[in-house]
Amino acid sequence: MELINFIISYFLTKDLSMLTAFVCWSHQQSWELQRAARAAGLRVALARDSRLAPSAPLGRFREAVLLDLACPHAQDVLQKASWSRGFNYRHSWLLLHNASYEPGAVEAALAAHDILPDADVVWAAADALLDVYKVKPGLPTLQTGLGLARDCSRRQLAALWAALPTAVSRRRNLQNVFLKGVTIITQPQHFRGWSDLHNRQIDTFPKLTYPLMMLAAQDMNFRYQLRQVDLYGVSNNGSFDGMVGLLQRHRAELGLASLFIRPDRMLALDYFSETYVLRSPFIFRQPSRSAVSNVFLLPFSGGVWAASGGVAAVAALLLAALRRAPAPPPARAQLLHLTLPDTCTFALGTLCQQGFHITPAVSSVRMVMFSTLMTSLFVFTAYSAKIVAILQTPSNALQTIDDLVRSPMTIGVQETTYKKVYFLESSDEATQQLYRRKIVPQGERAYHSVVAGMARVRTGFFAFLVERASGYDIITQTFTEREKCSLKEIEAFKLPLVAIPMRKHSGYRELFATRLRWQREVGLMDRVRRVWLVARPRCEQPGGGFVSVGIIDVLPALQVLAIGASIAVLLLCAELGVHALRRRATTCRP
Repeated sequence: MELINFIISYFLTKDLSMLTAFVCWSHQQSWELQRAARAAGLRVALARDSRLAPSAPLGRFREAVLLDLACPHAQDVLQKASWSRGFNYRHSWLLLHNASYEPGAVEAALAAHDILPDADVVWAAADALLDVYKVKPGLPTLQTGLGLARDCSRRQLAALWAALPTAVSRRRNLQNVFLKGVTIITQPQHFRGWSDLHNRQIDTFPKLTYPLMMLAAQDMNFRYQLRQVDLYGVSNNGSFDGMVGLLQRHRAELGLASLFIRPDRMLALDYFSETYVLRSPFIFRQPSRSAVSNVFLLPFSGGVWAASGGVAAVAALLLAALRRAPAPPPARAQLLHLTLPDTCTFALGTLCQQGFHITPAVSSVRMVMFSTLMTSLFVFTAYSAKIVAILQTPSNALQTIDDLVRSPMTIGVQETTYKKVYFLESSDEATQQLYRRKIVPQGERAYHSVVAGMARVRTGFFAFLVERASGYDIITQTFTEREKCSLKEIEAFKLPLVAIPMRKHSGYRELFATRLRWQREVGLMDRVRRVWLVARPRCEQPGGGFVSVGIIDVLPALQVLAIGASIAVLLLCAELGVHALRRRATTCRP
């Protein structure tokens, strides 16, 4: 009965409510176990063979497992649990051994089984409780006494679990073992070492992850048996190639490069720590205002244009009315020139800072002309200042993916392994239209290296879909301050998180996850990010520098000149025709 009380107390103090018992006891002892468990609120399932042996940690809740090593099927249960990764953090094992504690007996019983650092296994000898696990399959079993025996009370057990450090803290030292790792270098011809910062935009994921994993190796005292591949891994009927394939087939324990968390990959491997959130927007320079609108109409609002036109019209009409004002004969001859067409010409010329061929002697006419010229001076000064500012300011015409689809801007995409995948998988209709209309017609010409793509962004009417940190690196090196200030980003789709992979159901997952989380909390991960991921360049001088005026900026003026010249030619032809008809009529008159 003392043994049953110990079993119940052991699992209750670990906050477990479901127990699978592999025992070969008599019916009386089994019934007493079930009765005591039922009274304590612990559900018990009795197993007479290894068919119910725990498997991989797939559920949410922790379960208790009791195994009497004296039973004939005990080794079968241990073997099946070892093969199926049943020794894990989700299953709390209690191994009953009725003899006194002997290290050799523990090693002999567990030598062939993989009880890795994430396991929760306690060896309960007649006179001692021991925490047991292995650093790596094939190595000796590490045995740590817990300072209690089977005759301990529930209070002592509860105090033990409260004071005992976590499994990660106790098992962090991996004793300088080798773990099989795999990393990826997609462009070996450009690889100059893991600390080379000249080409940060090439193989950013591996270069960022490598120092984090080296810190983890120092922290947990282990070494890597490293293998290099050139592919991340693509599924072919469920079987992956590249790095994912090695992890899927258990030919490597963990990866030293970050991968996208994708549903198909999660069936083949596990992830234990995200490294950063990847953003891949369209980066482009906002077109100038003259490229999207008539800059000669932008300086004034509609009300100011209407007021200016009203002032000019009033001045023209007032001068035409003053034509009839009484005046001496010399001044009268000047006033006769103030016809309505002439006064309209004066009003338009005044707005364009042009004078008039008449200087009338009548004071009232002079006052009207002076007031109109002074008003047009103020208007023209404001207009000139505003249009200069507009020519130096980029527009806000392109704000969404739909704007990019409708614009004449050329689209390019960074040459990556996922260059087409997320376009095809996107559920956004605007993104699909952009892909079909702007990218598919170009074929492979739509895909560029980071350097080539950002060069086109700098010099042309071009939008480039690029990993943000890689694009920022080139921008920092090659763009001027004015070019940096004109940059705009539009995100096409949300990319998955990027995390470090590990083989499915690895016995080191919790250990690595906890220590990488510690790196994030103390700032080590953030430091590595700042080294390898370039921040967005700041716009220091948004209004400085020299801006050349191009043909597109003065195109509306040239269009007005061309239209005016065409109308003048048509009017000249009409006048010549009318003049010829009149001469013919005069010649033919008897």
